[in-house]
Amino acid sequence: MPFLKKRPWIVIALVVACICMWGCGLFDEDVTHEVHEKRHSGLVIAILDDSLALETNGRGWTDHTESCDYWENCDGGTINQGLFLVNYRNKQRPLWGDTIDGVITIIWGLAADSTVLFYDKKNNFGFWKVGKLPDVRKKIKIEDGCAWNDPYTRAKPWINGKILLKDMYPCAFAVLDTVSGIVKKLEFTGEYAWLDGCDDITYIDGDVVCVKRLGEPTGAITLFSKGDVVDSLVYDHYTGNSPVFWGEYVAAYIYKKDSVEGDLIAKFSKNGFDRNYPKIWKKYNSFVDSTGSSISYSSEDLIVTK
Repeated sequence: MPFLKKRPWIVIALVVACICMWGCGLFDEDVTHEVHEKRHSGLVIAILDDSLALETNGRGWTDHTESCDYWENCDGGTINQGLFLVNYRNKQRPLWGDTIDGVITIIWGLAADSTVLFYDKKNNFGFWKVGKLPDVRKKIKIEDGCAWNDPYTRAKPWINGKILLKDMYPCAFAVLDTVSGIVKKLEFTGEYAWLDGCDDITYIDGDVVCVKRLGEPTGAITLFSKGDVVDSLVYDHYTGNSPVFWGEYVAAYIYKKDSVEGDLIAKFSKNGFDRNYPKIWKKYNSFVDSTGSSISYSSEDLIVTK
């Protein structure tokens, strides 16, 4: 092809474009599959009660090729996930812990009592309850343009045994029907019109509740039930970030220079906030009490106890 011989830069440009479009596998390179020996430290995924939380960890894997190692974008992920019941006020051996073979994606948050939601590589959803083996249910059928947004999607209990899913991008909230496996966007119309503008939503003690910031951009969070104000909390040094439900708890990000930084945890019911709940902050995957004492769980701490 004389045209290309006279213009070698065009050939180079085509090769670069192909690499950008098809990645490391373009030249059928040898792939070395590495499973990391050490599991990663615990990630807090749910708060169960005044002292217990659920954490997960797993073992990383990487597919190495010469070109992707050079560009530092090798394929990778996590396998051999575990679920662990831990005490976040008094560090000790996990009260329960187990791991699986293979791969699942655990959705953060409590889907039901002591239970998390997950889905597998075949797009089946299931539940993993403390003390039990993972229970695979059926295929998920996601509608209305919603999609998993890991690790940001959160699961919460919903009406009639359904599961509320927050941040199913681009859907703010969606609902999983556990009988049919269908996920549909939650529309803020009709009986749910009052939920429009809520920072987070959940279902507790037979009622739908929501939390939102009101008034000034910093300072207070307010709890609503059936469209009416139930209770408010005023925080010093509250940044105004969106409050988030963690089961029967709500986290609001607090920052005070040289002192406090993290999600201040408050306990609530459909009737209001529990002001006797001992103060504690969640900072990343650690819990910090009012004395500044911090508790977290490393990979060595999270052992199988079944």
